[in-house]
Amino acid sequence: MKKTISSILILCVVYLTSCMKGVDEVAKQEENKKQIQEYLTANNLTPTRDTLGLYAVIRDFNPGAKRLTFGDSVKLNYEIYLLDGTKVMSSEAGKPFEYLFGYPPLYAFDLALNWMRVGERATVLAPYYLAFLSGGSTDGKIPGYAPIRIEIELVSSKSENDQISEYIARKGYEVGLTTGENVNIVWLNKVEEGDSLGMGKQLTVAYQGFLLSGKKFDEGALNHLTGSSEHIKGFDRGLRKMKLGEKAVIIFPSKLGYGETGTPDRIIPPFAPLAFEVEITKVN
Repeated sequence: MKKTISSILILCVVYLTSCMKGVDEVAKQEENKKQIQEYLTANNLTPTRDTLGLYAVIRDFNPGAKRLTFGDSVKLNYEIYLLDGTKVMSSEAGKPFEYLFGYPPLYAFDLALNWMRVGERATVLAPYYLAFLSGGSTDGKIPGYAPIRIEIELVSSKSENDQISEYIARKGYEVGLTTGENVNIVWLNKVEEGDSLGMGKQLTVAYQGFLLSGKKFDEGALNHLTGSSEHIKGFDRGLRKMKLGEKAVIIFPSKLGYGETGTPDRIIPPFAPLAFEVEITKVN
């Protein structure tokens, strides 16, 4: 469904751009198609083609690796060329480019990675409307309406659960409790006596919020009624398991945080698992 929506959005952008500029978009698309087919023939390539006009030749097959899931954090090495062989752009040597699958800098990246698994390489030919559109690149190296060739290597892919496990290991945390929703609680100060708060308790909590990169995005103190929808679900789920005076780190996936949209200011990106260091200072 999300792939279909993305495809519709791509076509809408192309259509609106052509209308505003008075360009014969169909002619440009046909010209790109011809250029790509000529390149494939000249280089004896037999690609797979998708319905939007992207061509890909997959190499170094790795059938044992999993397919990507929307929201995975992916790393890839890439080089971008014009069809005359001019190299115009690439990822940094030794530093793969990272982005969220489903939120690509180029439509062609996501469409190509749909076919790929970790460890595989691909030669990708993309028409302008899946690449740098009618305006070309901002540095002027890629002209408007230019088809491109991309050499891609999919280096790694991490699901949210992978990211959470890696974060816990990197921090050296010992998880005291993991719920069925993958809310992980690491006690920094545990109170042995008494029951956990459960539902319906009004409390005051001091907190610091972190992305799993380690970046702090918020801190302060707030009042919260456990079991309510006053704050994000993962935060509430973790607090319910705690007691007055306890201090803990609560780590949970994005479905219990800000989901596939993130925050409007993008401080918390889409599909971001979160960690909160919390201390319950008061219970009414």
